[in-house]
Amino acid sequence: MVKNTPFLIRNLTKEKRDNARDDFAYLNKIIDLEKELHFYQSLFTTHFNSAVFNLYIKTINGEKVWVDPIMEHGKIRLLDKDEEVEEWLKPVKFER
Repeated sequence: MVKNTPFLIRNLTKEKRDNARDDFAYLNKIIDLEKELHFYQSLFTTHFNSAVFNLYIKTINGEKVWVDPIMEHGKIRLLDKDEEVEEWLKPVKFER
């Protein structure tokens, strides 16, 4: 692993430079996976009253959010538009 001391990658030997770049790539991947894990764990704190099969992963300004279209009608208008969101916004026709 890379130590927590400041250094310039260009001052390292080629082999150590490649190792440092690999380490930084692994650290970035770990950080991304931790963010994704926290997002999936947030399901249990934000929508504890919703059925999981009713939940969808959508985006608001590029950020992932959990949406329950049955319970959260007001939140639907804030979502980034896609085919599913456009369908949710259409009024439902009732049959007699």
